[in-house]
Amino acid sequence: MYKGNLMYRLEFLCIGGAEAKRNFTGIRCTKCGRATPVNSHSPVCAKCGGRLEVSMDLERVGEVVSRTLLRSSRQRGMWKYRDLLPVMNQKSILSLGEGNTNLLRSESLAQILGMRRLFIKDETTNPSGSFLDRGMAVEISRARAIDCRAASCAWSGNLASSMAAYCARGGLRSRAYLPGEIDLGKLYQIVAYGAEIVPSFDKETALAGLDDSEDEYYPVTGRNPFFLEGIKTTAVEVADQLDWIAPDWIVLPVGNGVHLSMLSKGLNEIHQLGLVDSVGTRFLAVQVEGCSPIVDAVKGVSTRKKQVSCSFARDIAVDNPSMAEEAVMAIRATGGDAVAVTEKELLDSVKLLARNEGIFAEPASASTIAGLRRLVGSGVVDRSDTVVTLITGIGLKDPVMARKIATKNRVARNMISKFDGQPLRRRIGESKVAMLVILSEGADYAYSMRKKLGDEWGRKMSLVSVYQHLNELQGLGLIAVEKHERSPERRMRVYYSLTDNGLEFLNNQQTG
Repeated sequence: MYKGNLMYRLEFLCIGGAEAKRNFTGIRCTKCGRATPVNSHSPVCAKCGGRLEVSMDLERVGEVVSRTLLRSSRQRGMWKYRDLLPVMNQKSILSLGEGNTNLLRSESLAQILGMRRLFIKDETTNPSGSFLDRGMAVEISRARAIDCRAASCAWSGNLASSMAAYCARGGLRSRAYLPGEIDLGKLYQIVAYGAEIVPSFDKETALAGLDDSEDEYYPVTGRNPFFLEGIKTTAVEVADQLDWIAPDWIVLPVGNGVHLSMLSKGLNEIHQLGLVDSVGTRFLAVQVEGCSPIVDAVKGVSTRKKQVSCSFARDIAVDNPSMAEEAVMAIRATGGDAVAVTEKELLDSVKLLARNEGIFAEPASASTIAGLRRLVGSGVVDRSDTVVTLITGIGLKDPVMARKIATKNRVARNMISKFDGQPLRRRIGESKVAMLVILSEGADYAYSMRKKLGDEWGRKMSLVSVYQHLNELQGLGLIAVEKHERSPERRMRVYYSLTDNGLEFLNNQQTG
């Protein structure tokens, strides 16, 4: 044991140097306590599979951090708090200007909800349009520090687009294992940043691909220890913007429980460092009905395994959250609460936020408005409390949702209808028309359609291209997901079918 710890310590000093020594002491498993080498690529403990956590040396951090120094700092953005982060090497630090997002004092929305002190933390202004950029900046900085040349991640569109952006900035190649269903805005980002896309039929397949990827690919997940440390800076920044007074409530959307758990850690650390005098902040976690395991756990409801059908807010529709236990503990420890909202409430909240505060959020992000509205109405949240609601992702990431809202307006609907006319026909090539014809014969899934395109239409296409076509057709409102079904091999198949607009378009094509 002594020899192992000595070797680990020597390796730590060689890679991180004295600079790393000043603010973190290593990586340990939260389950078995085993130390993990700082140059390890594994996102989990090699011994027990438990979650890894960075051990911060708060005593050392306290020697170089104070309110006065932070107030006078000329550094802007998340790296203003670099002494609270596990920096391995100054030269490896990577940034796209993440952090320093606005904390807006709400006027109109506060009046609608009857609240006195409502603040909106607008994380949509992060580089890729998501709060995940905070974690990704630290994660890819670590990858650079240990000389990685490529990174990969699985399943989450927001995570993949953020990873692809930071890899592009840092000169790393990137690979994204993506599901058949992904918000088009996120897919467009991932492609634009130059990531390699690998389609995955279900989450298990995607994660297996991530674990089995070549050694050169550094695996990025939503619970990597360095990634998590970046996420906690949201809480630090909120306290800083409130002149180092912690709010009464923080309202946030919850999927895996990562964000909430790390906000709790961030608040606890700045309290231990004396940056805030006290922390009485309660958390309000918001999920979507039909997939709300963390809400169920907080409420003491038995969570039954169910088929998740969620048109919007896919990033928080997580049926097996990786940090559910930590999130539930944080909610209960602070006297907080959790609530599940409907998809109609999500869309209503998107419009409410956009029209009253000028912030266009994706449905998962706007869920915080829906959840707050519920709990203010029921009296759980006092109207005089200081409340910070987090808006975690921009609405343009979900063009299908944006289109659904826009078509409610008669003038906009007419303009969209003109746009969808002849110009649409020119933009849809023969391969997409062939796919529409295949779907006119009945619902079908990607692999089957790829085979029919080759056998019946003489069009050899990669599975990636088929998925891209399906996503584009879905974004245009010509097809929709009809159902999910397990194959005999236990892979998830996503079946698509024509919409009324798709059938009308196809009829026009055939008669025109």
